[in-house]
Amino acid sequence: MELGKLSLFKIIGARMSYLSERQKVLSENIANADTPHYRPSDLKPMDFQAVLRGDQRIKMAVTNKIHLAGTNQAPMFGTEKAAFGKSYETSPNGNAVVLEEQMLKLSQGQSSYQLAANIYQKNMSMLRTAIGRAQ
Repeated sequence: MELGKLSLFKIIGARMSYLSERQKVLSENIANADTPHYRPSDLKPMDFQAVLRGDQRIKMAVTNKIHLAGTNQAPMFGTEKAAFGKSYETSPNGNAVVLEEQMLKLSQGQSSYQLAANIYQKNMSMLRTAIGRAQ
């Protein structure tokens, strides 16, 4: 049996993938903290009901009708540009990245990832106990 097919592990895996992808986006924001006219971006919040239904994936945009739709799976999460009004401040060069805000989001993401990893580990331990391979 594959663990990825169990709904609990599937949801935990999706949450961890979301948090990893969000960390990449937030890291890009921090890396561009001095780029003129840069606007920070973030991922849309994860919809728990959509993950349970399995329809959280985004389709690839086709810009021309003669382009192929592609065979690769679409990324699970899409980036959403943060609204300009949500930023606390904008620098004189037009950059709207607030490092404190981005670091707070990274910190929250790290604790959420650690929680998901702990839940995953505890469930693995319970499965091992159930099949008689407790460690």
